[in-house]
Amino acid sequence: MMSSHTPAGKLVSAFGDVKAMSALYAPDIEWSLSASLPYPRPMKGFDAVVAFNTSVWSDSYFPDCEVTILDEIGDERSSAVRFIYRARSRASGTWYENEYTLFARGDAKGIREVFEALDTAAVLDQLGGGKVGDTFAKALAH
Repeated sequence: MMSSHTPAGKLVSAFGDVKAMSALYAPDIEWSLSASLPYPRPMKGFDAVVAFNTSVWSDSYFPDCEVTILDEIGDERSSAVRFIYRARSRASGTWYENEYTLFARGDAKGIREVFEALDTAAVLDQLGGGKVGDTFAKALAH
C-alpha cells in the first residue's frame, strides 16, 4: 500500500481501527454513504459516526481488513481516494472485496465531511454467494 498523505488516504488506511479513525474527526463530522444503503444521509456528529464505524467492524467485518489505495488526490481541506477494500465477513467468514471512492473535507479541527461510494451491486452479488458481476449478467441475459 502506498503511503497516504491526505485526510482521505489516512482515513481509509486506518479502516478497522476505529480509535485511529476517530482521532482524525472534527467534533461535527458528517458521513454519507450511497443512497441505496440503509443508513441516514448524512450521519451527523462524532458519536454517530464513531458508532457507525464501530458497527462496521464489530457487526459486519473483522477489523483485520486490507485497503489498497489506487488513487489519492487533494490536500488537507479536500481530498479523495479510490481504493479496494477487502475484509472477512462476520456473517459468513468469507472474504468480501469491493472498489470504493471516499471524499473527505476538513480543516484544522479534523475531517468534517466524508462521502463514501461503493459498488452496491457487487455487495449484493457477494452477499448472495455469487461472483461480482452476476447481477448484471443475469439482467443482460433476458
